[in-house]
Amino acid sequence: MIPLVTTVFVASLFGSLHCAGMCGPFVAFALGPPGEEHSRWKLQAAYNGGRLVTYTILGAVAGSVGALVDMTSALAGLQPVAMALAGGLMVALGVTELLRHFGHRIASIKPPKLLVTTVQRGQRMALALQPTQRALAIGLLTTLLPCGWLYAFALTAAGTGDPLAGAVVMAVFWVGTLPVLVSLGAGIQAALGVLGKRLPVVCAVALIAVGLATLGGRLRLEPAAMAQTLEYKRNASQADVPNPNELPPCCRPQVEQGDTP
Repeated sequence: MIPLVTTVFVASLFGSLHCAGMCGPFVAFALGPPGEEHSRWKLQAAYNGGRLVTYTILGAVAGSVGALVDMTSALAGLQPVAMALAGGLMVALGVTELLRHFGHRIASIKPPKLLVTTVQRGQRMALALQPTQRALAIGLLTTLLPCGWLYAFALTAAGTGDPLAGAVVMAVFWVGTLPVLVSLGAGIQAALGVLGKRLPVVCAVALIAVGLATLGGRLRLEPAAMAQTLEYKRNASQADVPNPNELPPCCRPQVEQGDTP
């Protein structure tokens, strides 16, 4: 878990310039105009606190879905597959972004219209709120934005197969994005200008790294899972063989001769 969380933090930190490009307007909307008489740090806390709440909820839901996938695969007689699926999808997303960057045309998935409409309505309602409430509402709505970067890390949360671990993964992702979003307007736009052309590559490499770390966690689980399976089969086979000392006297000779009672 620690290697995966570390990888998620580093990837979200280096790829957070993507968040600055996409969420910058929403941060400006949440904080209001510069002349507005209100504590900027209080508004920042409300906005980013709202993000944290819904990010962790998303992580817990994703982890629950992963647990359901693992349970289904276990009932089918297979090893848990949520982590392998999540890691494979993350790598596939990263490779797809690299191919797009280098000129290959790959169709993108459009967000559901209902999702877009819900976010737009929420933003209009937020306009009528007090500054702190407005910042909190925009932060809460951030999770509903059609952001592939965000939902790629939700896949990692699903791969944990545990609601609490999924919430931790998304909380760590939030921590990685926090420095850039808090410091928007303090040189970040200049950094975007310098790194703008390389940003898709940075994000794609970050996705691949997280995907490989997720797959690595799956591979580290394999020996333990195999040992557990072998132990289970051995115990089951021993349970099928009756102990002659525990059988009635009439049946003991039959067992000793290799017959079943």
